[in-house]
Amino acid sequence: MKSTRSIGTALAVALGLLGGSLAPAPAAEKVTMIALVTSSTQTPFDELVKVFEKKHPGVTIETKFLGGGQIASEVDKGTPADIVIAGATPLKKVLGSLEAPTEIYQTKDVIIAKKKNKTIKELKDLGTPGVKVAMATPGSAVGAVASQVVQKYAAGENDFGFVKRVLDNVAKPQPDKESDVVAAVEKDSRQPGGADAAIVFVTSATDTVNFNVIDIPDKYNVISTYVASVAKSAKNAALGREFVALLASKEGQAVFHKHHYLPPK
Repeated sequence: MKSTRSIGTALAVALGLLGGSLAPAPAAEKVTMIALVTSSTQTPFDELVKVFEKKHPGVTIETKFLGGGQIASEVDKGTPADIVIAGATPLKKVLGSLEAPTEIYQTKDVIIAKKKNKTIKELKDLGTPGVKVAMATPGSAVGAVASQVVQKYAAGENDFGFVKRVLDNVAKPQPDKESDVVAAVEKDSRQPGGADAAIVFVTSATDTVNFNVIDIPDKYNVISTYVASVAKSAKNAALGREFVALLASKEGQAVFHKHHYLPPK
């Protein structure tokens, strides 16, 4: 017959082992990633952030949604961005400060115009006197593309006065982000910065209740390519590369497709 002492010793050992097995696992290390993202990418980006953070407990992504030119400036001054997403054109001048970019989607352009404005039915109507046009600054992706569309129309139609007519109609002040361009069309056109119409990416033309969405013929349209990268000054470069891989993956591309973004070349 086992002694009471032996039983107590065995019980203590068992409880010690059991206690060890139930010891809480060490908490995941807290990491904050910095992302610089063009405003036109916000909807799918926010969705994919949730996917990434769920797969990486302890990781939080802090995002600045900016215009393409603003993002290039941030990269140029050494902001330690773990994720950079912007148009390929604005980022050309700072490629030396980025890891090799990955193409993640393309987009084309349309015109959005107030429903109550019966003047704007096609691209040429943006040059009609009295029409107010919201156009982002040339340093932003959406502003640069809108300028290209206007110039392509002028050249294609041999109407070189069209560029000046549109520029004369541009509402002031000019915003830097596409979301602010859309907001300008939502405003009363009699207010500062308010507009009757704008050239925007098709992914932002979702409000068909308040806006007419007018197609731009392919011969005048511009296909824009957007890329993702990691700044060479990034503090969490490995995690940044994982996020870029998620964007380019089948899972990531399905999210972009759902929101009407075009696949990369």
